Amino acid sequence: MNKQPVIPPVSHHQCVACSEDGLFKLQFYQYDEAAVSAKVWLDNTWQGYQDQLHGGVIATLLDAALTHCTFLFAPQSVTASLNVRYHHPVPIAIYGEVRAWCVKVKHGMSRLEATLTVADTVCASATASFMQTRAS
Repeated sequence: MNKQPVIPPVSHHQCVACSEDGLFKLQFYQYDEAAVSAKVWLDNTWQGYQDQLHGGVIATLLDAALTHCTFLFAPQSVTASLNVRYHHPVPIAIYGEVRAWCVKVKHGMSRLEATLTVADTVCASATASFMQTRAS
């Protein structure tokens, strides 16, 4: 399948995390009907403990992937809940990949999952619920 770039809605163009001027400058690609992925340079300025990515940055990267996944089917959605599991320390000054996919959509609510992988190791994962909002 040819990967297609995910285009955020106009309401998301100023996102602190993933807009063109945002912290991570992420470009997500659709790799399945309801799944996205992006490569990310895990910059050493995002360090928490020595030589490890800060846990809040990890959570933000996972949330960005989950949000971009909702753009495929419910572009006006917001995070209702986010549960992050940290499996392994995430190294810095290396490329990682964030992926997210939709598990279920029902009555304006979506359930999604995501991973942050470095060198073929899943270092963190997340489950989330998103709530569809009205377009403003």
